[in-house]
Amino acid sequence: MQLSLFQIKPPPANPAHAHLEEKIRSALGPSLPAASVDDIIAQITENPVSIKIVRQRTSKSGDFRAAHRNHPVRITVNGNLNPYAFLITLVHELAHHHVNLEHESKVKKFSLRRKFRPLPHGKEWKEKFHLLMDPYLHTAVFPANILPVLVRYLENPKASSSADHQLSIVLKKYDPPDATLRLEELPMDAVFTLHGRRTFRKKEKIRTRYRCICLNTNRIYLVSAGAPVEVVK
Repeated sequence: MQLSLFQIKPPPANPAHAHLEEKIRSALGPSLPAASVDDIIAQITENPVSIKIVRQRTSKSGDFRAAHRNHPVRITVNGNLNPYAFLITLVHELAHHHVNLEHESKVKKFSLRRKFRPLPHGKEWKEKFHLLMDPYLHTAVFPANILPVLVRYLENPKASSSADHQLSIVLKKYDPPDATLRLEELPMDAVFTLHGRRTFRKKEKIRTRYRCICLNTNRIYLVSAGAPVEVVK
């Protein structure tokens, strides 16, 4: 057995870094699966970005906005999401952030050559999303019924997890109880409201959506089979 003559001291703590970590833990920790928090902190501190939890939006669960004029780069995530949907949405937006940073870095290095911006949900984003999700793909983070569906989804992720029928179904099981049903659960000609606003009548299915007549305007809409709706009695 050999003993080192030199004691290796850990690097001095960085107060600013520690403060950032605690700020992230305090702000995002309650919305995430407990086992995912440390990895989320590491991913955000590596490439810091402003993240804001916002009230429910009917059109999206989260979004990413690159820096523009006097506005810094920003991510928003709906605060009504269950922890598993929140984690997937947050990492989805972080992937956009990483792709944007890499694109800007390439533009600066090769400023004489035009660099086309990657498609929002193109190859670069798909690969980065899969890479950033990898630390969470185990049962300490996701329940056993979500994990295989999520792994399959990540093979070729869509622009929104809600657009994946099977993933949307399994994630909804962890939502708080409410009065909504999935559109596909309603019988033909059922009358329902979408997001508590306009009223519709359900018609035939066209691939993954249903043709629905808006009773307020008589216009036709194609509504996702998994859309949460409330029956009008």
